[in-house]
Amino acid sequence: DDDDDDDDYASLGNNAVVTDYEGLIQRLLVPFLDAVNGVGGEVQEQGAYVAQVLGAQREMLVQVARMPQPSEDDFMEMLQSTNHALALVDQCNEEASVLRKHTAMVAGAMTAFGWVTSPDPRQYIGDMLNAVPVYGRQILNDFAGEHHQGLVESLKLLLRGLQEYVTAHHGHGLSWNGRTTTPATSVEEGGPPRAGGAKPHNPLAFTSDREAKLDFSVMFASYEQFMAQKVVPFIQAAYALQVEELQVQADYVQKALKAQYDFMRIVAACKRPTDHVLALLLQETSEALIEIEERSNKDSLHRHHLTLVASGMPCLAWVSVPMNPSSYISDMINSIPVFGDKILREFGKAEDGALHASFVLLFRNMLRGLNEYVRTFHAKGVSWNMDGMDYMQWAAAYNQGHSVDNQSESVDHSHVDD
Repeated sequence: DDDDDDDDYASLGNNAVVTDYEGLIQRLLVPFLDAVNGVGGEVQEQGAYVAQVLGAQREMLVQVARMPQPSEDDFMEMLQSTNHALALVDQCNEEASVLRKHTAMVAGAMTAFGWVTSPDPRQYIGDMLNAVPVYGRQILNDFAGEHHQGLVESLKLLLRGLQEYVTAHHGHGLSWNGRTTTPATSVEEGGPPRAGGAKPHNPLAFTSDREAKLDFSVMFASYEQFMAQKVVPFIQAAYALQVEELQVQADYVQKALKAQYDFMRIVAACKRPTDHVLALLLQETSEALIEIEERSNKDSLHRHHLTLVASGMPCLAWVSVPMNPSSYISDMINSIPVFGDKILREFGKAEDGALHASFVLLFRNMLRGLNEYVRTFHAKGVSWNMDGMDYMQWAAAYNQGHSVDNQSESVDHSHVDD
């Protein structure tokens, strides 16, 4: 059979599109599987499905190497095996309990294998890769041992290896039969296909950054509204307790959210900048989050208040979580009730018990307000303004006092160098 002969040709060392992917599996999947087997439990089961993902994608790449670009329907049929394996990876995460952070990290990283529907697959994988350290830090804080560290490191290496492979062979989309093209590109929309009837969070059902037709002025105004209606009441509740260490931590909470507010202004006005510039733009938020964590004094009389805030505020890292940042924030919200309950048991019957109850309630409401904002405007990752300005041009105009976004504040962005 001619098709079988072509498969053999592609898989027996004559086509680098396939052989380099096979090399990636041999070099980087095996250490990852060793790590998940060392961690065991829910992660070990999930690791087996990760292997299925890579195996299914390898079989698809065999077809890519030997055939011209297919129709959209045929292409979506080619993705079915990979989609099925990815769904099993997600199911393991949904059913996990003890190792939920591990499974969430792996499930998020596996969306990188949706690169086959992206016109810029290197950047697409890079966005997934940037999210791994967010979960990794939490895992290493909660779990000691070389297997946990090995899981985080081997997962990062696996995605980096995938990114290098894609850069070498599919820089502008899948390379069908020696031609670099984007699969089943729509002439009208200029973008990759969207699978009809696909589940909303199917990582291989590509959604354009502009598909939602966002009104970016409304998006930014909604963050302002969140700040006024959810953040300010919590800061007031923290100050009402008249405890200096809680007030100091609240100041850093306000600083972190103000930094994200400034970042959202840039998101609404600009195209996505380079990874280097993006890291610099997020630095102020990261530094404030570190300060919040360092205020969590286990010897303090109000240690549960401090820990409540320190456990919930990492939700601001949602900006580095691709595909489903709302789920990441939900995980943070679900981690805090235990500390809130301890506060209420210890202080609920005190003379100022109502103030402590308000502190707990308003902090939770603040995180839920953030989650609602993210779910509305950034459901599949940060929604940059693809029709907006280049960041460096915007920053120069902003710092000269031009009314770029109809705001009057003067924020110095000149320290960011592209």
